[in-house]
Amino acid sequence: MLVIIFTGNKPFSAAEKQAMERVESENLLADIDRTYVYSNKQLSVTVIGTDAEGKAKAAFVPTGEGKIESVSLEDKVTAQEAREIALKEMNVKDILHTKLGMESEGPVWEIAFINKEDQLNYVYILAKDGTWWKRILNL
Repeated sequence: MLVIIFTGNKPFSAAEKQAMERVESENLLADIDRTYVYSNKQLSVTVIGTDAEGKAKAAFVPTGEGKIESVSLEDKVTAQEAREIALKEMNVKDILHTKLGMESEGPVWEIAFINKEDQLNYVYILAKDGTWWKRILNL
């Protein structure tokens, strides 16, 4: 079982490693705190850390070719604030993850959770101001 899990995560680990290398080579972040794969029309890797001036930033690295987009997180809604917004309005039993990703509207927090009826849900909160962008409910 462990071999299957490790093998299943291997492609994402390679994508995350490549994304970190691109971010470092383009001097977008001085320190990297975390990375994860974000999926929309195209897979991308979100790399979160601080720039040379110590300011929080996120870089959105497309898999394969493509331009890296980076944004300051200094004036954005945090992951915790996005979760609080979702918890206030939704019937949440267990939060599965909170990920920052780039969408057509700009950076959004994707919050995946199981509701009290044991159904999977995804909600998206705009990082710029904490407003709701999209909801995919009761899967």
